[in-house]
Amino acid sequence: MRIMHAKLAVVGLGICLLVLELAAFQGGKRVIRRDTSSNAPFSSAVAAGDLIYLSGTLARGEGIREQTRGVLDNLGEALELAGVGYDRVATVTVYLRNANDFQGMNEVFREYFPTDPPTRTTVQADLVREDGLVEMSMIAIRSGVERTVLQPEGWPTSTAPYSYGIKSGNTVFLAGIVGRSYRDNMNVDGGIQAETRAIFENARQILAAADMSLSDVVASRVYITDTTLFRDMNAAYSEHFPDIPPARATVRANLMGDQYHLEITLIAVAGTKERITRTNADGTPGRESSVLSHAVRVGNRLYLSGMLGVNDETRTDTQAQARQALATIGRTLTAAGFGFEHLVDGVVYLTDMSEWAEMNVAYREAIASDFPARAAVGTGLMSGDGRVEIMFTAVR
Repeated sequence: MRIMHAKLAVVGLGICLLVLELAAFQGGKRVIRRDTSSNAPFSSAVAAGDLIYLSGTLARGEGIREQTRGVLDNLGEALELAGVGYDRVATVTVYLRNANDFQGMNEVFREYFPTDPPTRTTVQADLVREDGLVEMSMIAIRSGVERTVLQPEGWPTSTAPYSYGIKSGNTVFLAGIVGRSYRDNMNVDGGIQAETRAIFENARQILAAADMSLSDVVASRVYITDTTLFRDMNAAYSEHFPDIPPARATVRANLMGDQYHLEITLIAVAGTKERITRTNADGTPGRESSVLSHAVRVGNRLYLSGMLGVNDETRTDTQAQARQALATIGRTLTAAGFGFEHLVDGVVYLTDMSEWAEMNVAYREAIASDFPARAAVGTGLMSGDGRVEIMFTAVR
């Protein structure tokens, strides 16, 4: 009889925990930590709504294969704590220190995603640890929620270990897209504007497989190999978003193919969108841009553009730039009816990874607890004096 009572108690506790977990998913963000003793200014993962955001993760090891395996094992632990497995991952961003490690990373990556893999973007970046060769961040989908692989009409099935698109409910995650025709695997001629237009034609076809269009795009991460191409890229980019351009961050990073100058990663969400334009620091009305929105709100999610903090006083000071960028983020959140407590996912781009700790001082001032998931990597920025750019997603 005592055994029966014990079993009932365990079952009751399990039901209680399940209810609490479901409430956490439905009522706001749930912070997940692999190491509860860690004082790092980011959470291992944050669950909010139907999505789980996982921080950029590294691992120690000899060589790219061992480190890739360690990174994916560490992310697997975070996924397990969130109640899901690798099969629920929707999108992965891979940061490689050396492009020559791409093939070795791919070999191990394929083992963890043998069928219906997530979408993926892979770029070259500096990492916070000097011995780090690879860092990965992820977004996964809660169990029991749609996860559909998108196969555009007429495209060959991808032989690489990633899918072109993953749909979950009203959200589509697109792989990092480069300027070639995916239908016939032919590169495009004509320079950066031709590459940009080819990228968006590819994106249009992927979204069409989900009965969506470019007008549903809410967030964009742009990786460009040469900052001198930025202006011409923008001219072609803006053609595709005449109404509400997505939130966007653009950084300089090398790609996995020398023949490409541009790679763009998009997130699309079907539904009514609201363009958020923040006020200036002095309270005067902010100015809209033709290539990005300060933020885009759709449903209970807010996608914020990458924010810089460059002015005459901060020009040579990374910590001051981070503080200014976070103040701008705060005004943007306020304009949308959000706060720092609603942040669930972020990426920090630093031009000098030795100033990671300096950035974190300002970061902790703005976000005191319940940190969002975060990746922080070294890239170039579009502002010549820029030292740090910060991009977030928030959920209420």
